[in-house]
Amino acid sequence: MRYPLAIAALVFATPVLAQELDLDFDSFGFDEDSGGIVDDLPKTSVEISASVGLSYSGIGVLDESWAAQINLANEHSLGSLGYLEWAANAAIVDEDRTFDLSRIHLQNSAGDFSWKLGKYRIGWGEIEGAPVLDVVNGGLSFGGSGLPSDELPGQWFAGLDYFSSAFTLSSFVGISPEVSHQAMAVGSTEMEAGIKVNVPIESGAVSIYAAQLVPQSGVVDLGSDTSTAAPYALAGISANRSFGNLLVEIDVAGKFGLQRSTNTALSDHDRIDAAFGVEYAASNTMQISAAVVGQRWLKQTEDYFEFGGYLSPQTSGNYILGVSDELMDGKLSVSANRLGTLDNNSSVTALSASYAYSDRLEFGASAMWLEAETGTPFEALDGFSQFGLTSTFRF
Repeated sequence: MRYPLAIAALVFATPVLAQELDLDFDSFGFDEDSGGIVDDLPKTSVEISASVGLSYSGIGVLDESWAAQINLANEHSLGSLGYLEWAANAAIVDEDRTFDLSRIHLQNSAGDFSWKLGKYRIGWGEIEGAPVLDVVNGGLSFGGSGLPSDELPGQWFAGLDYFSSAFTLSSFVGISPEVSHQAMAVGSTEMEAGIKVNVPIESGAVSIYAAQLVPQSGVVDLGSDTSTAAPYALAGISANRSFGNLLVEIDVAGKFGLQRSTNTALSDHDRIDAAFGVEYAASNTMQISAAVVGQRWLKQTEDYFEFGGYLSPQTSGNYILGVSDELMDGKLSVSANRLGTLDNNSSVTALSASYAYSDRLEFGASAMWLEAETGTPFEALDGFSQFGLTSTFRF
């Protein structure tokens, strides 16, 4: 029996937040696109790694699953055109074969400008695991029988950045955004576009954002049993500042034109999302992080529902706790994470460890448990657990 692990990734979030969030099992954050000037020293050799893994997952009785995967990446200098970079992986999971081109883009710079065109990742916001300001990044998963890739999957963007001594301006246009649907999908050809201005301050930075985005997950119209992903407008701000070993972060965004469903129809609504997080460097190797994420619909004149008939609250919140450390001179990396709703009706606990036997050979282990109360969207997954072992060799 195969369980819907991608949905299980969202258990700590409210159904509202689940419209926009997926998480990776081992890394609860979003990669920031550097947008920097192109490196003058191009890489020419193909980077190759191969991984194999075994996992057991399920509720009560655990089912065995295995996977094997090859990851490839390379950079090519194209002279005055810039650099072409790409990354891909081929995998076999329980006899199913897949191939994914996770990244391919051409980038270059001239003076104070840098541009990038192709498939890659863009990350917004300061707080890891909180999608308050995140640009849509599809393809992430939580658990599952597959193996983590060297490259997280991106989407198709064209980006232009401007660098000055006082600020950095980053912009993008996205085409064919990836959307997952839980019911019959209504076709959409909407595009995404956004702009970010980053201003450094003493011991930190402040960023301002504006964008038109498309939700990662379609909103189900319970009246017609169809799923749509209409674009919405975003305006937000984020900031971070360090105080010795403590880093304080905040993300705030207004989202306008999000869709919600009554029992009969969809309608447009506005929402405020906010997150507050801290990261503390307890030592040279240990880091402790915590965050609280909240969402509030500005109007709730009647009952609104999520897919499955669950009532959508006007206000909801979640927490994220994590600790990571490196031992044995950096050879052993360990992490523990706890994610849950503030009303404690659902939560996920995840543990992971990796050991670098050499520069080329690495072993990993992970475990995950999920808890959900009766009457919540993930009640069917209460008691789900997963355990995995992996080994990776880099050529």
